[in-house]
Amino acid sequence: MATIKTKFFQPPKLSVPFMKPNRIQPNEYRSRISGYINKHKVSLGLFLAAYGVFYLASVVMSDWRITDWGTDMTTYPPFFVNTVLPRSIIAPLFFITSLPALVIGAAMLSVYCSRGLSALTVENRERVSIILTAFGFGYVVIGAWPLGSIMNFPWEWQKQIANNGALLTWGLYILGITVMFVGGISLYRCSKIYHQKHPEFSLER
Repeated sequence: MATIKTKFFQPPKLSVPFMKPNRIQPNEYRSRISGYINKHKVSLGLFLAAYGVFYLASVVMSDWRITDWGTDMTTYPPFFVNTVLPRSIIAPLFFITSLPALVIGAAMLSVYCSRGLSALTVENRERVSIILTAFGFGYVVIGAWPLGSIMNFPWEWQKQIANNGALLTWGLYILGITVMFVGGISLYRCSKIYHQKHPEFSLER
């Protein structure tokens, strides 16, 4: 009796290529970081500016000076912020971080007000422009005048700013003037766009 041999069908073997794990390229890192900064520009700018103003004021009003860098601070008034680290370490740390934070925050807010102004984005930029104009004008009026005499300043914090040298005094004053002008010009542009959107509030008839 003859035997019938059956041959089962075997599917062909598929070769799966070796997949390397995807690694984020440096350019992709930079694009993600720049995208995050552009998306949260106002929040980051306000945070950096607020950090810079608070801690720079804390250092200056505690009578710490740049010439006191690295020396013991036990004879000076108490610091605004109670810390575990000694004041000879924490005061310079706050100073070297708060001053760049203030400048970077003000620059970010100024760029935000100056660029991308349109009828759809006028409301947010108008609020930021008001903040810049108010703070810039406030420091220009009551801040430490670089050409003034230290003895003639009415407030102690003005004298303490001037005691840190002409570079800091002029830098803060120029920053105040710049912020005031950028905020004022942006506010004027926002006002023109607002009157174009709402001609019933315009003075021109």
